Amino acid sequence: MKEKAKEVLTDLVLLKSTSEDDSRPIVDYVTARLKKLGLKPKYYGSKEHPAIIAPFRKGGVALSGHLDTVPHGTGWMHEDGEFEDWRLYGRGACDMKGGCTAMLLAAEEMVAANVPFVLCFTTDEETTMIGAGAAAKDLGLRKAPAIVVTEPTGFEIVIKEKGLLHFAIRTNGVSAHASMPHLGDNAITKMTDLLAKTKDLQRIPKNPTDVMTMSVDTIKGGTRINVIPDECEVEVDVRYPPNMNTKSVLKLLRDRMGRDGYEIKILHELDPVGTDARSPAVKALRNVIGPKAKVTAVPYATEMVMFKDANKVLMVCGPGESEICHCNDEWVDIREIAKAVDIYSEYCARMA
Repeated sequence: MKEKAKEVLTDLVLLKSTSEDDSRPIVDYVTARLKKLGLKPKYYGSKEHPAIIAPFRKGGVALSGHLDTVPHGTGWMHEDGEFEDWRLYGRGACDMKGGCTAMLLAAEEMVAANVPFVLCFTTDEETTMIGAGAAAKDLGLRKAPAIVVTEPTGFEIVIKEKGLLHFAIRTNGVSAHASMPHLGDNAITKMTDLLAKTKDLQRIPKNPTDVMTMSVDTIKGGTRINVIPDECEVEVDVRYPPNMNTKSVLKLLRDRMGRDGYEIKILHELDPVGTDARSPAVKALRNVIGPKAKVTAVPYATEMVMFKDANKVLMVCGPGESEICHCNDEWVDIREIAKAVDIYSEYCARMA
């Protein structure tokens, strides 16, 4: 199984699949493997970035993963597809072509054993998650006893994710020659004054899964060093726990910054999502992995949230460590992929 995992993962890693790349080569590769098993893939979402749904029989667990990756970046020491000490390197190896490889190989095992399942592969998770939202309409996902997103968790069972709110804050001013600042109104100074009032919201907590976090991550303003800037814009990332929502987050901001002198534009938002730890489906997955398997929450968002209206039993569990995602020299241990194949196959069999 390890050799087969290495082969399939290498194929996937070498197929470039950022949002700027043509998704057809990797979609065609996965489709061909599914059809070879006798499955009949269906497609949801856009032609440019489709979601693939492949059911086998009825009533099976749904396994879901994304085939797209973030851009490669520079400064790597290893080539994509390089294999050393059980580690296969490459952009997307961990996040999350490793999980997708495990899904494809588990499907081979389950078809041979006549175990029902549904596979879902998306191609726009790193950008819009539109594909997952469209795929959530599929009856197989809606009727599945559980949906398991195979993102890297080191085989911890994630049952809760925080909400996400991305927004821009904009301030306006008046341009003037920098030697005569009294004739202008500095938009950057206005922005720094506003952000200073939110310092308590930007503190880094010891446990980011339990409380709201706020991070100012981009800033644009000014045209030249000798011109008073007439506009400034920052983009802000907020992650919030289940007892909050977009409205309560914005209230915290306005309570500190006041109501005037700026504009807020919401760019993207995702709700918090969670599954009851007492669910039989959660307990069954823990029994398959082992009694030491940790059931936990995470501060980030996955496509789990896009399935929340389709199914009430949602989990994230897969090979690799989340800390390796998006890093230079990204890698995944082939032995973990082989382990994931066994876990997914056994779990689907128990839940059938």
